[in-house]
Amino acid sequence: MDRRLFVATIATCCVGATAGCLEETLEEVTTFSASPAVVSQQSTAETGYEYQGTREVVREHDVARGLVETRNYASTYRRTVEVPLDIFDEDETEAGVFGVLTTPQVSIGDEQFNPIGELTPEQIVGRVQSQYEELEIDSEPTARRSVEMLGETITVETFEGEATFQGTDDVDVFVDISQPDRDGDHFVITAAFPDVPILDADAEIDRIDAMIGAIEHGDDVDAEIIDA
Repeated sequence: MDRRLFVATIATCCVGATAGCLEETLEEVTTFSASPAVVSQQSTAETGYEYQGTREVVREHDVARGLVETRNYASTYRRTVEVPLDIFDEDETEAGVFGVLTTPQVSIGDEQFNPIGELTPEQIVGRVQSQYEELEIDSEPTARRSVEMLGETITVETFEGEATFQGTDDVDVFVDISQPDRDGDHFVITAAFPDVPILDADAEIDRIDAMIGAIEHGDDVDAEIIDA
């Protein structure tokens, strides 16, 4: 499994969901755009995560007599440790990945829809797992916790799984997912890290919670837009 693409995959496989059956009032393409979300530079420096950029993902959805275009943003981060793990056979290993996806709430008349807003965390896990033969994630969360984000309390669900790295060794992994709404956008926040002796699971969770708590959201955030 390519750990660098793990969180980015969530963006492409989730925003492909249909927007739903809207009223038959559309004569041309109508565009709805989310605002990007990033983690503050101070928090990434403190937690050891490196910003990998923000991907703009544009999708068109067939609805009635026209099209709805949604503009979504996926910001990804990764954290590496210098001490190599024998099973990875690398000079350094990726200790964690973190991502935050924003998608717009689509409103036509009195009807509101969201490309992924109706997906449950379990369905998101299923979509991601279908992209990787080397990844198996339990269908039910094993833990839940409350975390502060943008002045509100959100729920983060933890799933356990197993991944194959370098095509040879199986490693247990933890996957966190949260789906809050904020200022007209739906968020999908994801994080993953391996369950290995070199990493303290509680410390990794603290880093993830710190990243969530330092999320910034809006059209004026300092996001580096990269090609999808």
